[in-house]
Amino acid sequence: LVEGLLQRHGRSLVVREKTHEGTPMTLEQALYEMELVGHDFFLFMEKDSMRPSVVYLRKGYDYGVIHLDVTE
Repeated sequence: LVEGLLQRHGRSLVVREKTHEGTPMTLEQALYEMELVGHDFFLFMEKDSMRPSVVYLRKGYDYGVIHLDVTE
């Protein structure tokens, strides 16, 4: 898939990989952490469900959240 995209667009792909440690937290804590680091998104483990989630800044200054349901 990636090779096909590269061939169609004729450019190289640069991927930056980053690992960060964290403890499970609430959505409110994740919003605070996102604002603290100054990013427009923040990856976290939701405390109640233990699901990987991302909170992000939407256009218009409100927030969205994406939860990942892991299936086998």
